Amino acid sequence: MQSGLHLVQFLLTIAGAVLAALGLALWAMETGSEQGQSERRRRLSGNWRSLSQASWGDLIPCLTACLVKKSERLIRLVFQEADQGVGFGGVVIFVLFVFIPIAAALNALIGGSPFLFLYYLSLLVVLALLNFFGEFKGLRFLSSLAAVYLGLSFFIIIPVYVLHSFTDVTINYYFSHSVLKSLLVAVIWYVAAYGIGLMIDAWFRSRGVDPARSPTARFISQFLAALPIAYVLTFLALLAGHLGVLEQSPDRPWQLVVSSTVITALSLPTTILLLGFGVRNRPMLPAWLLLTVSLGIVYSAILALFAYTGTHQDLSQSGILNVLIGLSPDGRGLYLGSQFWVIHLPFLPTVGVIFIILSAGMVKGVIRGLHVFSNHGAIFQQPFMISALTCAGWAFLFWVAALMM
Repeated sequence: MQSGLHLVQFLLTIAGAVLAALGLALWAMETGSEQGQSERRRRLSGNWRSLSQASWGDLIPCLTACLVKKSERLIRLVFQEADQGVGFGGVVIFVLFVFIPIAAALNALIGGSPFLFLYYLSLLVVLALLNFFGEFKGLRFLSSLAAVYLGLSFFIIIPVYVLHSFTDVTINYYFSHSVLKSLLVAVIWYVAAYGIGLMIDAWFRSRGVDPARSPTARFISQFLAALPIAYVLTFLALLAGHLGVLEQSPDRPWQLVVSSTVITALSLPTTILLLGFGVRNRPMLPAWLLLTVSLGIVYSAILALFAYTGTHQDLSQSGILNVLIGLSPDGRGLYLGSQFWVIHLPFLPTVGVIFIILSAGMVKGVIRGLHVFSNHGAIFQQPFMISALTCAGWAFLFWVAALMM
């Protein structure tokens, strides 16, 4: 029986190769032309200088505070304020007004359900009526109703309906095709999540609360923003089981896909929230970091219960524990199947934080090592070399870990 360990070895080897290639690229940037690199060099040099000057005791608190701030800003840019970018408008317009209508028409022509095609026709009618109602002040109420109908349709009803249909097809189609299609369906998840986010923000504003300043609203937005990524990660986890233990077609019922997507997405804002508490109370930060790991275990157990209860892959309490530590459900030996990869998805935010903290420690170690061969000021004139050596260090560790398996 395949244990799946060879897949971990392969992934570590590939990760090491990617980091080594990145290190070579950074080294080339250091020794190559300065054209267009001055601002990037100055910013990176400043970051490494600040990192080297921070004491080892302040490294984790400062870096955690930076991670929380950067994460919240990134989510705000790609989700809450995405409509301010040109790219977002183009994607939404193409999906809602070109791709989905054409797909609905083709589906109706080949004998599928005509519901969505007819629904789009109703939207055209309502849009025409809206233009007509707008010419008369006495019909302002009807204009408002038509606008609400169009808004709810384009940002809530249609995305959720299409999301359900596409996800259903992805679940019930050939597994190899399902993994590739999950990337396309993730776009629909994003549009649906964004529409729901708009509705929730409107509800907060109606109560006189600014969503940008409300911790609850930010938590919900972070959760919604993580849904498309969690959906893709679910299929990648199933693919890992498929490749690791030669599971021909991993089961992917609705309850598994929805449970994994929702709970994995929930782990991101929870991690940000807990780390934010730790940043505001630095002496307790190690306890908050430990709590994020503990909560990952709780989320994994909940995910296992919701995803597999009532199926032929049902896990007992001891089975959940066995899968969590990398054993088969009966505990007879190492087995990294699809269940292992799926229920470990809630750990990814915490693993990402730990990796970044360790990377910062490695950068600090590289800088200390370079002091032996160069003076303090000259080191920070070559920030890309510091980054390249850090990538090389991680590549070496990954390759050593792969060889030890």
